[in-house]
Formats: sequence, structure tokens, C-alpha cells
Amino acid sequence: MRKSLIAQDVLKKYILYAIGEIVLVVLGILIALQINNWNENKKTNDEVNDLLLALKEDLIQDTLLISEKRSFIIDQYTFNESLRARVANPNATVDTLIEIMHHEFNPNWSEQITYNINSYNSLIQTGLIENLPKKLKATIKNFYNRKFNLRSRINRTTNDYQGKITSYVDTYTFGSTKIHDQGPLIDRLVWEKVDHAHLAATFQGISNFKRILFNETKVEMEFSITNSRALIEEIEGYLE
Repeated sequence: MRKSLIAQDVLKKYILYAIGEIVLVVLGILIALQINNWNENKKTNDEVNDLLLALKEDLIQDTLLISEKRSFIIDQYTFNESLRARVANPNATVDTLIEIMHHEFNPNWSEQITYNINSYNSLIQTGLIENLPKKLKATIKNFYNRKFNLRSRINRTTNDYQGKITSYVDTYTFGSTKIHDQGPLIDRLVWEKVDHAHLAATFQGISNFKRILFNETKVEMEFSITNSRALIEEIEGYLE
């Protein structure tokens, strides 16, 4: 057709035809790009949705884990407070303190809950969290930032507490756990001429730290449970 048009010296028609060809090629490229963009967006949305489903499952498992551990942590706190109350009683004697520290007090503290954060880390590291609506993105980031701050505070207190425990077990024996059975000879030698003032200060320091650890852990657990439920609902609303 080009040759025919040129042969007929119909330049205007030829130019129009050429422009038409160019338009068709451009339209074809634009359509191909649009299809490619649509495919990429669908792939990205699918990845985001998969991570949100995984995040939701992580939150559910974390709340179950908290519910499972909470009663044990409360029991530890309650027992610790009962020992403090006995020592603080006006009728308490040195023998009361020795009985508690020698046979009843357990310096150990429950291990912290290990939360599931892989899905959140994936959202952040891949940058896919930026594809979420502003409100949901802010809710997720604020939740985990607050959670990490609370856990960081607990970690600092735990490290301080472990330092006190190290000093305690280097100085005294105690019989509240099976793994700390030192035998009668060591037990007798340690407690035969114990420094009562040092023992009292040690008990006060360790039991105080147990109280602080419980309060910090309680705040973190309550925050996690309450806000996890709210975040789960928001994720479900988005996925619907």
C-alpha cells in the first residue's frame, strides 16, 4: 500500500497511513504495559494479602500463648508477694526470713514469651507494608513499635535481675527447686553463720525486682492481647 500510495504521489494519504501505523504500535505497547502492570499489581496484592493472613495467624497464636502463660506468671507474682508480706509482718523474725530464703524462695523467673514476628518482619523488609492503606499501615507499625518498646524495658529489667540472681546463687543455697540440691554439708556450712543483714537486703532486692518484672510483663501482655484483637479485626476488614 505504501508503494502504491507513493507511486500515485498521494503524500497526504501516505502520511496519514504512517501515522495510523504508529498509533496502532503505540496502542499495542500501552495495552501490553497495562496488562503487565495489572499482573504485577495483582501479584503484589496477592503477596500482601498472604502476609496479612500470616500476620493475623501470628497474632492469634500470640494471644493464645499469652493466655496460656499468664496464669503461671500471676502465680509467681502472688507467691512472691505472699513471701514479702510474711517478712513485712510485725511478728516476723530472723527465723522467718531464713525459712523463706532457705526453703521457699525461688529466685528463678519465668522465661519471656517468644512472639511470632516473622510476618511483620517480612512486611517491613520487603517494603510491602507501603502498599497498605495509610490507617492499617499506621496501626500495624504503632502496634509493633509499642510492643518492642515494652519488651525492651522488660529485657533491661531481666538483665538487671539476672545480675542479682548470679550474686545470690554465689552466696546462698536454697531448696525450692530440684536442680539446686547442694547436699547437707554445703547447705549447713552456708547457713550456719549467715549474715542476716545481707540476707535481708538480698531478699528485698530480688523480690522487688520480681515485682517490677511482673508489673512490666503484665502491662506488655495486656497491651498485646487488647491491641492484637483490634488489629486482627482491622486486618479482616481489609481482606474482606
